[in-house]
Order: sequence, then C-alpha cells, then structure tokens
Amino acid sequence: MGALEIIIALALVGFLMIAVEIFVPGLVLGSLGTLCLFGAVIVGYVQFGVLTGTLIFAGLAVVTMVGFIIWMASFPHTAIGRKIMLKKSLVQGDGLAVQPLGLQEQEGVALTPLRPAGTARFDGRKIDVVAESDFIEAGEAVRVVQAEGMRVVVRKMP
Repeated sequence: MGALEIIIALALVGFLMIAVEIFVPGLVLGSLGTLCLFGAVIVGYVQFGVLTGTLIFAGLAVVTMVGFIIWMASFPHTAIGRKIMLKKSLVQGDGLAVQPLGLQEQEGVALTPLRPAGTARFDGRKIDVVAESDFIEAGEAVRVVQAEGMRVVVRKMP
C-alpha cells in the first residue's frame, strides 16, 4: 500500500469517525477521527514534502469546513435535530427575552413575597419582578417603576 492510499484511507476513516460522533457522543470517535486526519497530513509531509503536505492540509481543512456548514444547515431538519432543537425562539431582536409591553407605571398585586425578587400579577398576567428597596409581602399592591429587558422593578404603593 502506497503513501497516497494511506493518506486517502486515513482521511476517509477520519471523516467517517467524526460523522459517527454526531450520533454516538462521547468525544472518543471524534478525537480518533481528528487524529486520523492529522495522520494523513503528517504522512503527506513526510512522504511528499512541504508543498504537497500543505496542499493536503488545506484540502482537508476546506472539506471539513464545507462538511460542517452542510451539517449545520441540514441538522435541524433531521429526525434527531427536530427532537432536540427548540421549536420557537426564546429571544427576539437584540437577544433580550421578550417581556410583555406596556408595564411602565402599571399597578398590580404581589403574588409572592418580594424579597427582593418574586412574582406579581398585572392585568391577569404573572410577571417576574424585583422590589425596588423594601421587602413586599404577598397580596400588597405594587407599581412598576422600571421595565427594561427581563428586569421589571416594582415599588410598594402607599
């Protein structure tokens, strides 16, 4: 078996092991596959010199990147991908989780003790809130003083 056949065999075995790692997690097969790819590059450098070794390295790097991009695009549409991926995004826009709009200056009732964090009800909606300064007991009236991103700050009403 010549050096070229060894390089091709190591590259194919390496890519196959990395592909199987997707379905059999544990990092063992992926690590062995990566070592096979490095072995193919090393054999290329030793047997054919710097130029050919570098071309083999570049070729394997390009194939790896293209394979990764194809996998990233197709994985969410596979049976396994549909089972483990979120169906709906939890974030929008600038990456902050969406809070109900129009909370500024709204009045509500603390559902849990706010020491300082807890839950309050505003127009029938349960919202996670933080007390501005004092502890607030459950059942007390509160008013929103600041609503920014996921943080809703309330103050006890007099």
